[in-house]
Amino acid sequence: MKNLLRYIIVIILAAAAGGIIWWQFNKKGVIRNQIEKAVARGTDSTYYIHYDSSRIDEIAGNAVFYNIVLQSDSLQQQLYTDDTAGMARTIFNVRIEKLSITGANIPSFLSKNTLEAQTIEIVRPVITLINTGKEEPVQFTAADTLALYEKLTGKFKRIQAGEIKIIDGTIAFARGKKSPHTGLQGVYVDLKNLKIDSTRNYDNIISYLVKDVRATVKTANVKNEKAGRLLTFEGIEYNAPGRFLEVNKFLQKDLRTEKVIISLANSRVTGLSTNAFIINRVLKADSLSTDGGILGFYRGKKAGASNETLEIDNNFFDEAIVKNIRLGNTTLSLYNRANVNEAPMVLKNLKFNASGIDSIYTGTDMLKLIGNSNWDLSAGGFSFLTKDKIYKVDIGPVLLDKFNNAVSVQYAALTPVISEAAFVRSLKFQKDLFNLRFNNIRLTGADVQKIITDREIIADELSFQPLLNIFNDRTVTPDTASKMGKYPHQMLKLMKPYMYFKTVKINNGNVVYKERGALSKKTGDVSFHKVNAVISNMTNIDRYVKKNSDMIMKVNCKFLNMANISSVWTLPLNSPNGAFEIRGNVGPFDGTKLNPVIEPLGMGSVNSGNIKSYVFAMQGENLKADGEALLLYDHLKLKLLKNTGDSNKLETKGVTSFVANILIKDKNPSGGYTRKADLGFKRVMTKSFFNLVWKSIFAGAKTSIK
Repeated sequence: MKNLLRYIIVIILAAAAGGIIWWQFNKKGVIRNQIEKAVARGTDSTYYIHYDSSRIDEIAGNAVFYNIVLQSDSLQQQLYTDDTAGMARTIFNVRIEKLSITGANIPSFLSKNTLEAQTIEIVRPVITLINTGKEEPVQFTAADTLALYEKLTGKFKRIQAGEIKIIDGTIAFARGKKSPHTGLQGVYVDLKNLKIDSTRNYDNIISYLVKDVRATVKTANVKNEKAGRLLTFEGIEYNAPGRFLEVNKFLQKDLRTEKVIISLANSRVTGLSTNAFIINRVLKADSLSTDGGILGFYRGKKAGASNETLEIDNNFFDEAIVKNIRLGNTTLSLYNRANVNEAPMVLKNLKFNASGIDSIYTGTDMLKLIGNSNWDLSAGGFSFLTKDKIYKVDIGPVLLDKFNNAVSVQYAALTPVISEAAFVRSLKFQKDLFNLRFNNIRLTGADVQKIITDREIIADELSFQPLLNIFNDRTVTPDTASKMGKYPHQMLKLMKPYMYFKTVKINNGNVVYKERGALSKKTGDVSFHKVNAVISNMTNIDRYVKKNSDMIMKVNCKFLNMANISSVWTLPLNSPNGAFEIRGNVGPFDGTKLNPVIEPLGMGSVNSGNIKSYVFAMQGENLKADGEALLLYDHLKLKLLKNTGDSNKLETKGVTSFVANILIKDKNPSGGYTRKADLGFKRVMTKSFFNLVWKSIFAGAKTSIK
């Protein structure tokens, strides 16, 4: 009996030893066979898997596989023979340099078709996904994720891992036989506590990307041939538990023009809704901040629209909803969508902070986007040349504050880039050359949202300092085009954008009109210094005109830096015939101080004269002006001049001057009688509104001395 028991034990031990020896020699084949069957079963034999070698320690539950390949030769063959009808929408090609598994339950893997492990480490995988369906926007969907996972796992009954790591991976996306349009290099992923079984199916795999994954990507490139864009990301970090996404550098390039449209550094999204981010391709977050760089918008008109819009290309997400945005020091370029070769308008040193922002989607009108939020924007200004290349426009540092309803611009300038002589040589007909600057422009009580969204500038007060220089050469052939309908209040009605200012304040301005006389060939300056004005009810919006139709301007200034002028201008905004009314008071001043103006422009000179005051009131419309004037003066003596041909000298008309001084009255009042004069002038239709006003005032003065 003892011998029998001994034999049985020996046989069992021998069998066990034989089994162990057999297992040691055959375990790799068994496991290889089981893996191949699992993949074939999970892909209906479409895909196969193989690897070069392996190391397996079934006692400790450790295994290492080298140079794994998962692919489908049949699908690849169909693709390259253009036989894609009825084939799978996505083809997967996977190569893994090394796959390490620790703490695995190998018996359960072999007998129960389950995969359990403490850690799974995937080293330098290269994954290519080829889309064989219709061309669609670049995206990596949940369906793609699940399909890939099924092909890798073979539909195990249960998959459980304490940690999965991907080290230095490469992922590429392609369409058909084209080269990859999207590539990710240096992919590192850390996924904790993965578990999939009958209670947690494949549909829940995506939830791990939402809740537990941490990932970094060294570089990512997305090429959108249809839109002509190349997107480059560097230094990406996605942290699902921390709910943030960081990108060290983001670059968007226009492939057609080779222009860099966007280049931003150190961008960070916090409070990220990871569920919306991964599953729905919606960027929903508490805040987006970036150190700034370069940002490009497109301006253009949509079909049927009368106004231009500003759009940002959003090729990254179907929609973006970000509550708060902080943009650091940035150069903003505004490109003309209708003419991609046109130089952009550039706004430098821009900083932007916003809260309560609406959603952003492809083609979003940025004006409406920022109009419906609380924000402030500051910028260093921008400049550009006008289309005729005569002027340069400079806009100085800008601050827009929607929260406090305020806008300020340090300066706005229109400066000629050519000389007066070059400008005159370019003319066929007389035309003004402008050199304009407006300092300290401020809007208070401004409806900034309407400015942005409705193109209506509405504010309680606009204030600024104007410095205006205007030049005209009367030796050039006069322009015979009619200026009917071009009075200031008529032009205001036609202006864009629409505007309403309850009050406009002009502070300490200067206006200089320089003219070269047609007869004298000399130039004279008419100047107004220390110009201060208050304009009420300045508007071209019908609803405000219906409430109050009169724009009233009260002006005080120094004429030729010597005589005080005060005037009140009433300009009816609803007048059908350009009606206006002006009342003014000038004086006192020394009449001889007028000579620098009247000698070159009026071919006359004042030998003596004391102007005590000049009071006038005129009413006018499109065709004429009339009214009444009162000029008080004494000791007036004049002389008339003629051109001798010497460009530096005008000669006195002796006899004519003598006769003129006999005919004029040298003072008013005289003989106990104060003369009033009719002020009136028939408009020359080729001349401006201010020409009519000036000629009418001059006509009143000339009548007063006769």
